[in-house]
Amino acid sequence: MKTRTFPPVMAAALCLLSLLACEKESPTTITVDLPDSVEFGKSVVYLNGELTEVYKPDFQLDTIYHLMNYIFIDSTISDVITVWGFAWLPIKEGNFELHTERLLYVKALVQFSQIVDGDLDGYDYELIDANEGFLNIEHLDTVKMEVKGRFRVKFKRTTKNGNGDLGLPEFLQFDGAFYDKVRLRW
Repeated sequence: MKTRTFPPVMAAALCLLSLLACEKESPTTITVDLPDSVEFGKSVVYLNGELTEVYKPDFQLDTIYHLMNYIFIDSTISDVITVWGFAWLPIKEGNFELHTERLLYVKALVQFSQIVDGDLDGYDYELIDANEGFLNIEHLDTVKMEVKGRFRVKFKRTTKNGNGDLGLPEFLQFDGAFYDKVRLRW
């Protein structure tokens, strides 16, 4: 009696389809009612719809390259530093689309980084749903060194880099409103 097998191409296609079926889709956008304005120094950040106080703003004006960086830092977990934000922006007000390429002054470069024990990679995340995200700089005063704005950005974890629980879920959506100081980077 003859047994029949799948041709190699068909077997590969079935494996690929099963892998794609297992891949999780990005969650829908969480609706966050951001305040119309916040007091100076009282920026608010929401993580997946919940107000969080762990991400502190560090807004930098780079005088050498003449650009702005809008960074948020969490160092509340011992030996873990999480940094994410928007970089390589012109020193001006406006609405900025999100992207992941190093294009100066065109859009907001979005980056995420997590460091464990000072030199080991933590979780890696990538920007998702860039068209749903934004960075709006409503007011920028380089004399008083103040900036006011709003944002939304979404990330999906790509790897844990062998780490256990570092306190972040697979999908991240950050929403926020800020009015804070700007510091000179150089």
